[in-house]
Amino acid sequence: MIFVITVLLLFLSTLSFVVYLFNHREEEKNLKNLRWLKTLGFTFLGSAFVLSLLGLFVWIPPKVSIFTILATTLIGIYLFTLTFFRKGNLNNLAAVVSSTALLFSLLGLSVGTFPLKEHLLMFHVGVSLLTFSLLLLSAVFSFLRILSEKNLKQGNLNLPLNIPLSVVVKLERRLFFFGFVFLTVELILSLLWSQARLGEVVFDSRVCATLLLWLYYNLLFHLERFGFSFFRRYFSHLNLFGAILIVLSLLLTRHRF
Repeated sequence: MIFVITVLLLFLSTLSFVVYLFNHREEEKNLKNLRWLKTLGFTFLGSAFVLSLLGLFVWIPPKVSIFTILATTLIGIYLFTLTFFRKGNLNNLAAVVSSTALLFSLLGLSVGTFPLKEHLLMFHVGVSLLTFSLLLLSAVFSFLRILSEKNLKQGNLNLPLNIPLSVVVKLERRLFFFGFVFLTVELILSLLWSQARLGEVVFDSRVCATLLLWLYYNLLFHLERFGFSFFRRYFSHLNLFGAILIVLSLLLTRHRF
């Protein structure tokens, strides 16, 4: 029931942010009259985050979905980032975060569930959630970077969500770096957990998917760092494609534990 209410709050949050953004572009003179929508959106988003935490750590369910925890982690990272980058107008990114969290929460109502009982499993899941959240957020900023650079090349100074390009690039790179580091840890934990639970390392669909993701991000990370022009020029596009691979991996393997 708690997670159903969370989904409703995220829906109301997304609706508030979307209405605010569309009206903000068309009626900039009446900006002050529209700020209540943004405030309402953050109120719903914060309430959904708190309610999710209560559902996970206070009213602990026998089973929980990885997508539910992923949505909670995504909101938490965004709110944490927003605290330290207030000048970057990152609050305009709230519609993207709330809608993504809404999608994950809807998936969490039916797929990707696992029991809350094993410590190694919980640690493995925690690292997995942090990894996917960092890489998905990095991809969001890659998308914003692509749009920003396209507008600047066309002589259009209106940046998406009014976030400075320097801030977008900085967040894209930092989130990608830490996401890749934790993806390496996630791969190791997947093998350790398989060994601990089954007595041997089993390369099931989930482990193979994680390995393929690691190979992709490993190549992207090192080839871009070594100065290959193609990977430097299309880094944002390749990073965005990596996020699509992550979502497909979670959906196709259903990330069973």
